[in-house]
Order: sequence, then structure tokens, then C-alpha cells
Amino acid sequence: MDFKQEKLTKDEWNALEIPTIGKEKEIIDLIYNAGKDVTKEKSNVLTLVNFIKIEESDGIHEFLYTKYFEKICKKLDINLIIKKSKKKLKKSNLIRLTNFDKRIDEKKSKLFEFIVLNIIKNIYSQKKNFKYIYALNYLMIIKNKTCNKYVKQIAVNILEKNKEIDFKKYIKKYEELENIIKKYQYLNSIKLFEHQKEVISVCNNKNSKLVLYQAPTGTGKTLSPIGLVKSHKVIFVCAAKHIGLQLAKCCISLGIPIAVAFGCKDATDIRLHYFAAKDYVKNRRTGGIFRVDNSVGDKVEIIIADIQSYLPAMYYMMAFNKKEEIVWYWDEPTISLDQETHEFHEILQKNWNENLIPNVVLSSATLPKEEELSGFVMGFNQKFENATVYNIVSNTYGKTIPIINSEGYSVLPHNIFDTSKKIKKCVKHVKGYKTLLRHFDLKSICKFILYVNKNNLVNDVYKIDNYFTDISSINGNNLKLYYLLLLSKLNSNYEQVYNYFNENRKKMYESCIKITTEDAHTLKDGPTIFLTEDVEKLAKFYLNVSNISKNSLNSLFDVIKRNRIILDEMEKIEKEEIERSDKLKEGFLDKNHDSINGDEINFQNTYLKKIKTLKNKLEITELIPKYVPNKTEHQMKWRGKIEEDAFTCDIDEDIVEEIMFLNINDDWKILLLMGIGVFNEKNDVKYKEIMKKLAQKEKLYLIIASSDYIYGTNYQFCHGYLSKDLGNISQEKMIQAFGRVGRSKMQKIYTIRLRNNDLILKLFTKDENKPEVRNMNLLFA
Repeated sequence: MDFKQEKLTKDEWNALEIPTIGKEKEIIDLIYNAGKDVTKEKSNVLTLVNFIKIEESDGIHEFLYTKYFEKICKKLDINLIIKKSKKKLKKSNLIRLTNFDKRIDEKKSKLFEFIVLNIIKNIYSQKKNFKYIYALNYLMIIKNKTCNKYVKQIAVNILEKNKEIDFKKYIKKYEELENIIKKYQYLNSIKLFEHQKEVISVCNNKNSKLVLYQAPTGTGKTLSPIGLVKSHKVIFVCAAKHIGLQLAKCCISLGIPIAVAFGCKDATDIRLHYFAAKDYVKNRRTGGIFRVDNSVGDKVEIIIADIQSYLPAMYYMMAFNKKEEIVWYWDEPTISLDQETHEFHEILQKNWNENLIPNVVLSSATLPKEEELSGFVMGFNQKFENATVYNIVSNTYGKTIPIINSEGYSVLPHNIFDTSKKIKKCVKHVKGYKTLLRHFDLKSICKFILYVNKNNLVNDVYKIDNYFTDISSINGNNLKLYYLLLLSKLNSNYEQVYNYFNENRKKMYESCIKITTEDAHTLKDGPTIFLTEDVEKLAKFYLNVSNISKNSLNSLFDVIKRNRIILDEMEKIEKEEIERSDKLKEGFLDKNHDSINGDEINFQNTYLKKIKTLKNKLEITELIPKYVPNKTEHQMKWRGKIEEDAFTCDIDEDIVEEIMFLNINDDWKILLLMGIGVFNEKNDVKYKEIMKKLAQKEKLYLIIASSDYIYGTNYQFCHGYLSKDLGNISQEKMIQAFGRVGRSKMQKIYTIRLRNNDLILKLFTKDENKPEVRNMNLLFA
């Protein structure tokens, strides 16, 4: 990743003005408004009362049940005794409800009560109704305050009748349960993560503070500063410019006055966005703002800076605010600290030593623990008297992103460690890094749980029926925690367990390294990232094994050359037309000539005809589909059948044209036509920008990059590879790399694929010599 500490380009400034929309806008709105109330949330449940927008009452619930739900219930032989309301509905409400009949019929699939009744219908009609009972229980847990009280009562009655459940059966079929729940997860409220609530609340404390903020990637840490601006001024710092720009864009979408500090030598290099500008000149005709006085920053609420610019940003913010009212929010402070020496180390040390802000938040997915940072913490306490250290640690591990080893097996501790002593050390380590649980394959966990219980390998107190209390307790998080418990409580027969599962396990993938040929179909649902130390070598390897014929490449370049000649001709004709129009407007042509109108019409017709003729001659610029991973022709060539959810690239022809005429290595051009982007520091700046846009829009099939790339991207990846040459990657950085995968929706297939099995041991074993810990204590003591 390019960590150059440079000023924003014009294109980067312009990109900030593209508004954040859709679900992301809803999320940042919620975070911003949570600055005063962290309990705020946005319900996604649409009940009948919500839809009609009518005030709740017993009479309304009774009327709606009788009109819309009673007939459905009677068909299911459900008879509910309703206490009739004495109050009659107002005539205006009756008219309103009658007018909604047609609209309600169209909206049934989205209305909560109809969703509930449809599940109840399945409970009565399906033989395997246990999964629908599970789904019904899930819906009743979701906050649905305005759900029709009679429909809710029916659901509660059914759950009460089915409360005696076979836990073993539910665990055995948990994959089915999980799949049915995924259909209804969109109904969950949008709300802050608990760690976001905690960091906002902690920062509201008046004392000096050092906040050690650790939460998994993809859970909103970078957006948390938005929740602080209603009560603080914030200096957000990150070495990766891309991360800061994303936050800046979100702030501008919310109308938050910001300043940016990138590549600053002193405070005069800081630039205000026009929301924050107080003194400026406004163009009377266009309304545009220019000649901004960047020295007046009293409206600024957030300064977004790179590490080089922290001290100028600090002095700038302190010129207009008390230092006690400012929060230094340092995102990913361990960037570069996995290396013994780095050009950033001197800058980071200077920032820390000269810092005057008494409120500091260090935010990272892999932040070292307080007990590991004794010298670092002691130094902060000496500098700021009466300072408090707050530890905010979040472990969300609901998703399952299995780790696949080089042989194609999913790996779990009981497959790796062959003695009880080793497994207990592993359990202790995982309990300290519970984020690792998101990489524990639930299907394999359930098999382990059932085997251990069936063979009585733990004491009765740890058996399934004593651990799980009700249907709600059977969920992914609890199953993973129960798995850890069983590992730690296994009796002396651990060797039996280890041998059984290693002798009987099945490969998840027969092969998964030939990702541009035979194995491409295994990469489903979204893009893949492949991290390696030698980007160029790996990229050329995949180009070579794709075996693209020279004739295909020559034909492609011939098409591009012919198209370029046509485009040049079109450009020449359009230029002549513009010049002629300009002369006509300026009076160089005789406007009063009798035949001018006729000549003009004839000229326009000729011009349009020429352009149309030339456009028709343009040829499609694309690589033959059989060379593009997971295109239909490619799958037929390598598999002989089609995998519908296999992911492929989607690159527009105009992008192809743009890339083909860049001054870059032809190998990178061909790879991009295959949907493969290569992030190499040597590459052309324009090429990198095009790839970033394609990656952001999930247009690329595969990105090949160095391990530092992980700090500069928050794109959505469904699969991740770590190459063989990453044997020296630190444990912290490996966890960061894993965090790039699975940041989007739950209903997708995710995998982490390791080409070096030694990394598995490194992941599941306590590292006694972490370079990040050593460097933090050394540089910031």
C-alpha cells in the first residue's frame, strides 16, 4: 500500500463531494445522532400499524386481526379467544383502514405479522418443523413493539407448546437453522455496536484518558469519531490516506465542518472544506466558493490527517479550542510497527513525545493489551497526571469465515494440536483473542460437539443438556464458546479425539490454488484478495498458467489500434464542428446569407452521418471470455459445467480502452482484462486510481497486493489468500489481513486460504515476542 504522506490531489478533493447514500448513510446518521444518546437505533421491522401510520389501541389491534389475520389462523385451526373492545373505532380510522386494503395486499411479504404467520403456516405443514420453530423464536426476539398483539400471542403460545426441545437435534441440523435465519436478518434493527457505545460514553468523561480500543475490522471503528463530534473536537489520524478520505466523505455527507491535513509541514498547509470556511469569496453567478481563508478554523469539528501532519493539526485545533475539549483519535497505530526499522518510526515517536492532547484513543483490530504495554502506559500517565486508562475490547464473532490449509481442509484447534497440554494452551490464547472464533467453522464445531457428547468424553456437568438452557441459547456464538469449553474439559482420551477427526475429515476443496483455471469456481459471491511479498512474481505466475494464446492477444491489440484510429477521426470531426459553431456564434460567418439556414442543416446532417458511420465501425474491446475466470466459456473449458454463484469481473469497455493506452507493462493490461488488479508500487498512478475505483465497486475478480495493502483498504472481499512467502508475517498483522474478508452481508460464502501451514500454528499459539508490542514500548515509553 502507498503510505506516502502527500497533499490531496484535485481528483481526491472532488471525490469527497460524492454523497454517501443508502444503508451506509443510515448508519453514519445513526452514529452521528448517537453522540448524545448511544441507545438510538433504527428499526427495520414494518408492522401493519407502522405501515398504515395509525395510533395503536386495543380496538385497532382487534380490528386488524379480525380483518387480515383471523381467516389465516382459522385455516390453520388456530382459535384465539379475543376480548372484544368496548370502544368503537372512529369513523375516520375506519375510512383510513378501508383505503389501505389494496396497498396492504401488495405489501404482505414485507409486513412483520404476515412473515410471522407464514412461518407458523410452515410449522403446521412441514415435517421438519423444528427449523421453523427456531425461526419463529428468532423473530419474537427482534424488537417489534407495534406487532399485532393477537398475532404475537399466537406465536408465544406455539413456542410455549414447543419449549421442550432436543438440543442434540438442533445442533446436528444447525447449518439448516443458520440458513433459514439468514433470510430474516434484514429485520434486525440498525444500532451501534457495543464497543461504539462504550467509546462515545468513555470520551464523555471529563478526566484525561488513554483509550485502548480494540474491535474486529468491519465493525465501524473508523466511523466511531462521527459519534464524538457533538461533544468534542476530533483530530483523526491514520497513515493510510484512503481510510481518512472515507471518513472525510462521510462527514461531508452529514454536513460536518472538516479540515484536512495531508502532507503538511506546518499549520499553513491545512485546508478547510467549505462547510468549515468562515472567510471566503463567493462567486455571485455560480455560488461557488473560492479564496478560502484557511487560517480561520473555529468552525472545524474534525481534522482528518496523516501521521506526518498530526502536530500541525494539533496546534491548529488548539488555536481555536481548549486542549481538554479535543480528542486525538489514532486509527491503526501499529502500522509499520511490525518492522524493526521504518521511516515512520521517527515521525510516530515525535508525534507521541510532543503531543499535548490529554485525550487519546488508539483504535485497532489487533491493539496489544494494556499489560503488554507497561512502558507505553506509564509514559502517558507521567505526562498527564490523574489520567485514566480505559480498555474497550469487543469480540464479535457471529460470522463464520473458515481457514483453509494448503491441502484444502478447514482447520480447527482439535485438528492441529495432538496433546491435551497443547490444546489447553491454545484455548487460553483464543480466549484472549476471541475475534479468532470468527474463523472457526461451525459445521466442524457441531460435529465435534456431538462426538464428544456421544462418547462421554467430558463430565456430565459439561454435556449439551446442561449447557444449553432454551432454544434461544443455540446460536453461533454460544456453539463456539461451548466448543472452547469442551476442548478445555476433555478427559484423558484427547488422543482418541485428535486421531478420529484427522482420520475422518473431508476436504472442503480438492484444490484451491489454480484460481485462474480449474479452481476459479470455488471463489464465490464476491472478490478475492491475494497477499504476497512478491506481487510481480505472483501476478506473472497466474498470467503464465492462464496460457492465453498469442493470437488472441495480437487480435486484441489490433482491435484497439483500429478503434484508436476511428476515435481520433471522430475527435477531429467533432473539433471541426465545434470550431465552426463558435465562428457562427461570433459572426465570422454571414448570418444574413440567403442560403445559410439550408447550408447549416445540410452540414449538420453530414456531420451526424459521418459520426454515426464511424461509431458503427468501432469494435468491442475484450479478452476472449474463455480466458476470463468464471465467465461461462471459461467454466465450460475448465469444468464442463456452470457454477451460477461463481464470481467474475465486470469491467466496462471504456475502462478497458483507458487501461490499454496507459504507459504500463502489457502484462498488467492483460491481467486487468482477466479481472485481476495488481497493486505494485512501480505501477502508473493512473492505473492505481482506476484499480481502486474498480475494487471499490467490486468489479475486479482478484486483487494481488503486498501485506501492507490491508491497512489501506476497506473494500468488500469474500475470499483471502496468504502466500507461502508470508512466513514472517506477525500474528497481529495476520489477524488484520484476515479482517479484510467477510466485511459485507452475512448471506455469503467466505474463506481464508493459507498457502503456508506454519501460519496456522502462529495464529493459534501465543506469540511471546510481538514486534508491535516491542516497538510501542520502545518508541512511546
